[in-house]
Amino acid sequence: MNRLIQVTQERRELALAKGLALAISDLIVTREYGQLESDLQQIMGNDSVRSVLVSDLKGNILAFLERAIPEGEVRSNFSLNRIDLPQMQLDSHSISQEGNFSVLWYKVDPGIPLGWIRLQSFNNQSDALLNRLRINVMLSVFVLFIGLFGFAVALFYRAKQKTEEQERQLINKNETLYDVAHYDSLTKLPNRLLLKHLIETAMAVSNRDADLLAICFLDLDGFKGVNDQMGHLSGDNLLIACAERMRKAIRDSDSVIRIGGDEFVLLLGGLKNKRELNVLIRRILDSLAMPFMIEGRRVTITASMGVVLYPMDNVTIEDLLSRADTAMYKAKEKGKNTWMLYEEGA
Repeated sequence: MNRLIQVTQERRELALAKGLALAISDLIVTREYGQLESDLQQIMGNDSVRSVLVSDLKGNILAFLERAIPEGEVRSNFSLNRIDLPQMQLDSHSISQEGNFSVLWYKVDPGIPLGWIRLQSFNNQSDALLNRLRINVMLSVFVLFIGLFGFAVALFYRAKQKTEEQERQLINKNETLYDVAHYDSLTKLPNRLLLKHLIETAMAVSNRDADLLAICFLDLDGFKGVNDQMGHLSGDNLLIACAERMRKAIRDSDSVIRIGGDEFVLLLGGLKNKRELNVLIRRILDSLAMPFMIEGRRVTITASMGVVLYPMDNVTIEDLLSRADTAMYKAKEKGKNTWMLYEEGA
């Protein structure tokens, strides 16, 4: 009977130590020793517990509570700084009998070894005391479990919120970096870094739909004079206004790219013939030829455009842009405010 009582008591002590190890692992890591001692006070609420001690992996005592007799006053023991640890290699716990006490050593190891718990209990030799021990231990474990469960839920919720916030910040940061790298800061149009990708995409659509793709090189006529006479701020405002007019003049499937200064590339796809191309380009040029109000002054400019047609001109992207640039200068020589289609040898 005494052996049965002893085995039962040891199992309760082991369950208590497991729950305690889970509860205090974070406190050891964060060195919140005041809260650690408060948690140990709850364990000492069980009158059968003589003492509970927590140490680090070197045996340095982090907290130590004890009582002299069952139901006696609980006091903090500050007389010891270190304690000899049990010599165990593989086991996470050991239980031994020392006189009238049962001594349990339990390793605090939630995945990484953090320290040790030493739990001393008064030996109980009667059924009445055993029942009381069982009730006290079960209540302690239950309270501990409820506390741990609530703590785990709160910890998980905070971690989830923090992770989601970090993900949002990372996404926003990546989007911002992408925009800064690939979009013109002044006009908000795609810049030179996106040009090749946009052309390749437009060419793929042209091949799929068997339509013509016009790659247009546009340069503003008279922009330098506005910039010189009215200043760079007025010039920037004019570029912003020109970009907005071109956005409105093209179709949703088309693109306008600013490649620098007053130079732009337009990608006009889904064309069936040159007549459709002429109608669309004239709409763009006419919109740019209408007067602008810049800094309270009426400003008039025009634009010249050079055009290559893909796949009629089926060369590399670099050659397509070079041919469109050549045709644009032909348009300027023709009198500006017009467009020219690239013709090899012309």
